[in-house]
Amino acid sequence: MSGAGLRLGRPFGVPLLLAPSWFLFAAVIVWVFAPVVAVRVPGPASYLVAFSYAVLLLVSVLVHEVAHALAARWSGLRVTGIVLNVWGGHTSFQDGDVGPGRSLLIAVVGPVANGVLALAAHQAGEAVRAQPGPVGVGELLLGALTVSNLLLAIFNLLPGLPLDGGHALEAVVWKLRGDRLDGTVAAAWAGRALAVLTLLAVVAVPRLLGWRADLTQVVWAGLVSALLWQGASQALAYATQRRRVPLLSARALQRPAIAVSARATVEEVVRAARAAIDSGATRGATRELEVVLVTDDGVPVAVVDTAALRRVPEERRTALGAGATARALPPRSWLPGELTGEALLDAVTARPGEHVVMGPGGRVEGLLHTGDVVAAVTAR
Repeated sequence: MSGAGLRLGRPFGVPLLLAPSWFLFAAVIVWVFAPVVAVRVPGPASYLVAFSYAVLLLVSVLVHEVAHALAARWSGLRVTGIVLNVWGGHTSFQDGDVGPGRSLLIAVVGPVANGVLALAAHQAGEAVRAQPGPVGVGELLLGALTVSNLLLAIFNLLPGLPLDGGHALEAVVWKLRGDRLDGTVAAAWAGRALAVLTLLAVVAVPRLLGWRADLTQVVWAGLVSALLWQGASQALAYATQRRRVPLLSARALQRPAIAVSARATVEEVVRAARAAIDSGATRGATRELEVVLVTDDGVPVAVVDTAALRRVPEERRTALGAGATARALPPRSWLPGELTGEALLDAVTARPGEHVVMGPGGRVEGLLHTGDVVAAVTAR
């Protein structure tokens, strides 16, 4: 919720942000809808009516997202915000172990809310049409609101990520297979299939039927297909990365390191590093040896900067303290060597940077960089 945009308040205590891109969406709606309105409402007023329709769509999306937010909160998740943008909206909440049942509920309540809005708009439109007189602006807007909410409900229920129907499919497969990531992969591939089918439905089908494809429809189908493909691909990448998390190991990812007293001189650091290399302590290591400076009690306080160490003239090495070539470590920047999996990922992301890997008896075993852990998870 730190991005730019217009803050619209906190419905049900949830921060609501209107992204600048929504105004592009509103402009497109006015451009497309105004000529239709002009048949019944001629003149500049047609643009005002078309903009009113864009605002009604905004309200429809807001109801959709609020439904997601309330279901997520009821399921025990902390909702962090709602953003309304050019593609509709997005509700963000902290992920948690809610189980497939509640995950399914969170997914479907949004489209259901749009279905209820469509029914309400239809009933209101029927009441307006029952009144004598010509078709008015209210009936026109209610008709458009009925159709748009019905389409929103149907489209969002299509079974493929990143649509709500994709999250519902993910929950179903999760329940059947007992593994959420299996559901993510299945729903992501279904989302890719939907992306291709969406484009084919607008481009290829009219050609097969001998119809002329409308350029505006082709452009929108291309944008929607690209969005679906991107969202599905991100879900696949996420599933791949999450499967790597249990394989993480502090000892497997650490860089070789030795401990040297923080009182040592540069010359003493150089000798200690050479001795460690000569003794074969770093044999098989693919990275350069790191030197960790420790207090008399063995507490890591700094890491020697190898580049800075090499720049020290030999004649000064015996007089210059090693601390002059080191970068300080934040307090308690060390981890147990046996740390693995989710616990390791949580530890390094909670405090990014360098972490000294400690073995039995508080012995320095290596140096672990947050970037190395992230790379092990995200590498292609």
